[in-house]
Amino acid sequence: MPTKIEIVADSGNENGTMGAPEPLEAVYVGPATAATAAEPSEKKPVHWASFIRTASQQDIKERLSREVSEILSQHGFGQTCCLALFEPENSIDSYDLDKIFSALTETNPKKDKDVVLFLLSRGGDAEPAYQISKLCKSFALSKFKAVVPRHAKSAATLIAIGADEIHMGPLGQLGPIDPQIGGLPALGVSQALKTIASVAEQYPGSAEMLARYLRMVLTVEQIGYCDRISESAVQYAERLLSTKPDLIARAPAVAKELVHEYKDHGFVIDLDEAKVHLGVDWIRTGTPELQAAEAIYSLFEMINLLLRVGQNKRTLIISGGASLASSIVILETKRD
Repeated sequence: MPTKIEIVADSGNENGTMGAPEPLEAVYVGPATAATAAEPSEKKPVHWASFIRTASQQDIKERLSREVSEILSQHGFGQTCCLALFEPENSIDSYDLDKIFSALTETNPKKDKDVVLFLLSRGGDAEPAYQISKLCKSFALSKFKAVVPRHAKSAATLIAIGADEIHMGPLGQLGPIDPQIGGLPALGVSQALKTIASVAEQYPGSAEMLARYLRMVLTVEQIGYCDRISESAVQYAERLLSTKPDLIARAPAVAKELVHEYKDHGFVIDLDEAKVHLGVDWIRTGTPELQAAEAIYSLFEMINLLLRVGQNKRTLIISGGASLASSIVILETKRD
C-alpha cells in the first residue's frame, strides 16, 4: 500500500505562540517511487567474447554499427559522412565501388557534409580505386579526408592520394602503387625480360632454351599488357595528384615515384616518407580523425579475432558507410 506523508507548517499567532499545524501538501510514496533512489545503474552490455558465441550475424552487424556510431559521435563526427573500407585481406574491386556509392547516396545525398574515409587494405584493382577516390571528393561539401590507421597499400594508396588530407599515425603506412597480375607485379615482367636477355647475351647457347621457356609462360599480348597497366597506374595517380594546387607542377614526378621507385609491393611508406613525397601540409597526424580510426580499428580487430577463433571460423569486412549495418559483411574463412 502507498504511504501518505503530510508536509505541514506551524501557524503561529501574533504573540509568537505555536498554533495548530496546518497541512500544506500530501505526498503519496508508493513502491515504485520509493525504489527510485536506489535504482541500479544502467546494465553494461555483454562483452563481445560472450556475445559473439550465440549472436546471429545480423546481431553482430547491428551491434558493431551501433558501437562505431558511438565512437564517431564521441570524436565529433556525428554529422560527417563517414565511410570505411576495412578489408585486411580482400582486394578492392567493383563491389567496393558500388558499396561506397550506395553509402554516399544514402548518408550524404545533398552533398552537404564533408567525407571521411577510413582505409585498411592491401590493395586491389586500380580502376575502382580511382573511381572511389573521385566519388568521395565529388560528394564532399568542402573536404575529403582519408584516414589510415594501419596499412593502405597500392590501390588503397591510390584512393588516399585523391583526398584533400591524409591522416596517418606512427603505425599508418601507404605503399607503392604496384599493379598486380595474378598476384605478381606487372613491373616485374619487364624486369624479368631484361634479366633473361642479359643472361642470353652472356651465355649465347642458352638463348634458344630461354626463348622456348618464354613462349610457354608468356604471350606477346601479356607482355604488352604489363607495360600498359603500369603506365595506366601512373596516369591515374597523376590525375588525382593534379587536383592539389600545391602539387600540380610536381604531380607527374610524384606519380612516377609512387609507381616506379619502389622495388617491393609491400614497401612501407610511413608518415615521414609520405611527407617527403606529398608534403607536410597534406599529411596530418595526431588528429581527432586518427583517434576515431584507432578506436574503430581496435574494435574491428577484436571482433575479427573472436570470429576467427570461434566455431564458425569467419572474418569481417566493412565496405561502405562506417556505421551502416548494411556495409558489414561476415565471410567464411578460407580453410586449408
